[in-house]
Amino acid sequence: MCEEDGPKSTISFAMVIAGSIISIISISNNVLLFISLIRNNRCFKCYFHFILALCFFDIIISVCYMPVILVDSLKDWTKWIELARAWWPFFVYGLTMTHICMTTACYILIAVAYERYLITVRSYMLKQFQKRRSWWCFACLAIGVLTKGGMLMELDVFPNDDPTCKNTVMEYYVDVTEITKSNWYGSIYKFWFRNIVTVFLPFFLLLLINLGIVLELRSQMKHAFGNRSRRRFSLRMQSRTNVRQATATMLFICVIYLISNVVNVFITAWEFVDFESLTTRFLEEYMLSADLSSVLVVTACALRLPIYMLCNPELRKAVKKSFTHKSEHQQKMHQTFSLIAKILV
Repeated sequence: MCEEDGPKSTISFAMVIAGSIISIISISNNVLLFISLIRNNRCFKCYFHFILALCFFDIIISVCYMPVILVDSLKDWTKWIELARAWWPFFVYGLTMTHICMTTACYILIAVAYERYLITVRSYMLKQFQKRRSWWCFACLAIGVLTKGGMLMELDVFPNDDPTCKNTVMEYYVDVTEITKSNWYGSIYKFWFRNIVTVFLPFFLLLLINLGIVLELRSQMKHAFGNRSRRRFSLRMQSRTNVRQATATMLFICVIYLISNVVNVFITAWEFVDFESLTTRFLEEYMLSADLSSVLVVTACALRLPIYMLCNPELRKAVKKSFTHKSEHQQKMHQTFSLIAKILV
């Protein structure tokens, strides 16, 4: 008899539903920010360029969440064969695209933080870095494709040999391919290289860059207020305000990234130490952690707009200007139609 996998736990399903709601919010937030930035004249002349690219990949991540994660849970809960048949051909491509975008967005976030660091320390490399923003975005995408693009070869949909599984949600199943069983690919590339480059390296890079920014800002403030030469009060207050804004933005970004990735980093580290115990004694917790990690990722995507609106005056101004422009345009259109109506009447 065909042994069907039982549906996921209620907690897991609740997390998936919550993640789907958050992904819709994330799509709305990032589309709004994307439109606001693309309509801004300074978009490709300042760090907005990085934020625009980050928005683009956040939108893809959020859009893919429901067909990749939610539909998977729904087909197991409902045993709906038509839904399963629609899901099987899409899953591998959707999952690969999601992971490529997650890695790309992560490294773009690092590029944003690094540019801020160069500005803070007044580095001579800043101008050259800013001239190559498009190149750095492409490099981030290349890292994403190089590290996660192989998932297209690692996973595939296979027909179930059991004839009793025909016309059920177990008619096909997703499994790893033969390439993952080789030592150079399955162990060296997939396990060691990928996990280090996509999990540990960006996590600690962003942590160190943000820590460097905070320490440099504190050093500059200490030096500035320790200097006894005369300064205007307004300049001192402006300096304090700028420090608070920059520090708050960097801390928020760092904290959100750490929170959204701490589960993934912990589980990946456990996989390095004792993978067998995860898949035997703690299998249920292991599966729940995967769902939680996905929810945290889309939550981080959804929170970017509120963070920038709260901490970044330039982005806040750009978004408000976009709304104002739209409102003025609608008002002019209304006045035009009213004038035409009066003429006709």
